[in-house]
Amino acid sequence: MQVTPVRLFARALGTLVLLLPMHAFAQGLVQYLSGTISAQRADGSVRALAERSNILVGDVISTERDSYAQLRFNDGGQVTLRPNTQVRIEQYAYDERRPGGDNFAMRLFKGGLRALTGLIGKRTNNRNAYRMVTSTATIGIRGTDYSVLDIKPPAPGQFTPKEMLPTNSLPPGVYVTVIDGQIAFIAGNREQPVGIGQVAFSSNINLPPQLIPPPPNLPQVTPPPGFGRAQRPSALYAGTVQECIVQ
Repeated sequence: MQVTPVRLFARALGTLVLLLPMHAFAQGLVQYLSGTISAQRADGSVRALAERSNILVGDVISTERDSYAQLRFNDGGQVTLRPNTQVRIEQYAYDERRPGGDNFAMRLFKGGLRALTGLIGKRTNNRNAYRMVTSTATIGIRGTDYSVLDIKPPAPGQFTPKEMLPTNSLPPGVYVTVIDGQIAFIAGNREQPVGIGQVAFSSNINLPPQLIPPPPNLPQVTPPPGFGRAQRPSALYAGTVQECIVQ
């Protein structure tokens, strides 16, 4: 059988696709870094990350003490991780041509983060397209600026990072504060809407959340001065800010 130039091109293209490195399918990258950050891949391997390193679905990303990192995703979303933080990219799907397939899910194991949402969850009416999962509740974003604090009971002899000490007087559980817009705070098969200026609390994944008076000592996520560059949402990536702290 004669091999035509078209068939040769097709074979070469197929070989090229097979040889493409994993970063060709990355969901985002490390945009800024101050300190040390690592990623445990889905296959169990662990690697140190640097600026411009790729991040993939399934990655468990950890920052060390005194380390900050900003992740940028393909839809324009950004997540800034504070020291002693660990998250997992559980799901991510973004195709500029197919808004109906948008999907982002991140699990916050410990530490804290601040996120600027991108196009995922904004292009359709599917509010489940963007989810932040904590130990006792799931947070659905409805175009809002909010913070969430997840405090776990200290284990005997557990070391508590210095920057987490102000939260020790708060009872264990998840606290959510809304600065702008509204969120859906979901636990115990109940959805609690939380609006501007309100604080909600969830003590157990099997119990419904409740609105409470604002505690006076809820901390905020504050990156070091000069970290990265001040980035405001553009017309394309008209994002909203969220903050999460887990202890």
